[in-house]
Amino acid sequence: MSSHGQRNLWRATAVVLACAAAGCRSRTPRRPDANRPETVQPEIVDVVTPIVPSTRPRTQPTTQPTTQPATRPTTQPATQPATRPATQPATRPATRPATRPATRPATRPTSLPAGLTRAVRAAREKLARQLFDGTAWTRVRSRWTTAPSTRPSSRPSADPTDLLAAGDRALARADYDAAVRCMYRAVDRDPTRTDSLRCLAVALVAAKRYGEAVPVYESILGAAPRDRTARFNLALALARARNFRRSEIEYRTLLEEHERFVRGWYNLATLYQAQGKLDDARRTWKEAIRLAPRLPSAHACLAEVLLDLGKPELAMRAYAEAAKLQPDQVAAWLDLSVAAREAGSYGRAVVALRRAAKLAPSDADVWKRMGDVLIELHRATEKRQFLLDAMGAWRRSVELDPTQRELAEKLRRYESVVASQPASRPAP
Repeated sequence: MSSHGQRNLWRATAVVLACAAAGCRSRTPRRPDANRPETVQPEIVDVVTPIVPSTRPRTQPTTQPTTQPATRPTTQPATQPATRPATQPATRPATRPATRPATRPATRPTSLPAGLTRAVRAAREKLARQLFDGTAWTRVRSRWTTAPSTRPSSRPSADPTDLLAAGDRALARADYDAAVRCMYRAVDRDPTRTDSLRCLAVALVAAKRYGEAVPVYESILGAAPRDRTARFNLALALARARNFRRSEIEYRTLLEEHERFVRGWYNLATLYQAQGKLDDARRTWKEAIRLAPRLPSAHACLAEVLLDLGKPELAMRAYAEAAKLQPDQVAAWLDLSVAAREAGSYGRAVVALRRAAKLAPSDADVWKRMGDVLIELHRATEKRQFLLDAMGAWRRSVELDPTQRELAEKLRRYESVVASQPASRPAP
């Protein structure tokens, strides 16, 4: 082979080797691309996709399904169903029924035992009728009786007298909302003036906004801590707002400073009785009677408490004292008859009812009660005269009130038995 042919052979061999080397170089970078998807592809996803779709809701299906479904089904179903049903049903039913029935019966007569409802209900009614002390209001009110109805606009003044007078006129018209607005404006004009606070408290009480009146009385006491009227009215406002615990504290604080303040003892005893705290009520009523022995309502309230405490004999004595202090009151003799009947003293009950019938001869209920007591007395003694007197009292009651069908039927039954067997005892 000539030299020219050898050169061509070498060139062809070099081209083949070059092509083979080029093919090897072209295939070798492709293997890492197929074998390293974690290093290259995640960079593209992390860099490119968050920039464009990350601000749109499409990113949530790309990120959350990869992470949250992998964790939440393993953690939440394992923890929440295991903890919440174990904690919530164990705490709420265990605490609420254990605490509420312990506190509510002291404030609501519906949850009290049947033996306590009589005294508690009576005390609740008295508590709603208790009056606030208006001595300070009367003293303050006398200062603007001659004030003009309107204040000239050209004379700006910090004196709130004109607003207080306008609020007083609104109270006289029973426009309590307008009175409260005027009093609030008076307080805003001069917040340091206690007269404005007293007038605002009076307006709030008249509007029955007792919760708003409480901080007003507290502000008055902040300026005058020994103000007996303000503390008394604060305690009463708390009681009207059904905050009995704080009302008791204020009453006791008041009585520590003014031991002979009868109205304070009276209201505190009523508050105890309204909550069913009968032992505390009995002691407080006795203290009120010690300070005011001729106060008939205190004796009657003490008798109510004693009846619910199961002491009808002592209750009868207390009612007798109340009836002695007000002999012209029918209710006093009726209460005495009830206590005497529960104590088994039918004779004293009949005497009390006869006094009541003398004061109210046209009261059908009085004659009915007298007949009931006389029939019980007849059953206890088997005396015919008591039976005849009972029938006479029932007859008088039916004449006064013909709508008493049951009583009329009972009277006819007894009359038929007495007419057929005069000497026998009729069946009840």
